[in-house]
Amino acid sequence: MIDGADIARHEFTYRVTFCDHPQLAALREFLLAMPDEGAAPEPGPARDPTAPDPFPAVLAGLMRNRGLGLREFPFVGLSMSTIRGMLGGRSHRLSQLQAVAGPLGWRKEDLASLAGEPLLPLEHGPWFCRHLGAVFLAAVPRTTEQLVRAAREADRLSARQDHGAWQPVAPRVQDCPDA
Repeated sequence: MIDGADIARHEFTYRVTFCDHPQLAALREFLLAMPDEGAAPEPGPARDPTAPDPFPAVLAGLMRNRGLGLREFPFVGLSMSTIRGMLGGRSHRLSQLQAVAGPLGWRKEDLASLAGEPLLPLEHGPWFCRHLGAVFLAAVPRTTEQLVRAAREADRLSARQDHGAWQPVAPRVQDCPDA
């Protein structure tokens, strides 16, 4: 069942993707200036040190730590079943890691190293830089009401027009000032 908090997280995640880099920085500062009123994420189960592939547990922990579930994860060109497969240990190709790295606040190279994937140049698909993940991390201790205010601030900063459907206008890695 989807509750108001889930809807607020989903709407916040969606609206943040319309912000460019200066707007992401301003939104992060806006979130950090709010008082910590929300609860920290519940700790997950410890990863099994004997597991042949620790990456699924690490990925799940990173998502949980940023307040991202399958429904809140921003559109990155992967289906929910693909992300679910990554969490279940069925696959984690480099192109998939490239897609999820930014929202998690990681660089593709670091996530690929953790997953044991060889680095190859990839030039396809919309992907986010790590600055988006920094905003999600700043949003973790926020309440539903604070996320609603932050979503409004993201709309104000980006001058986003509501089209009634998600339209990707993500800050791409190529546009990142750190790239």
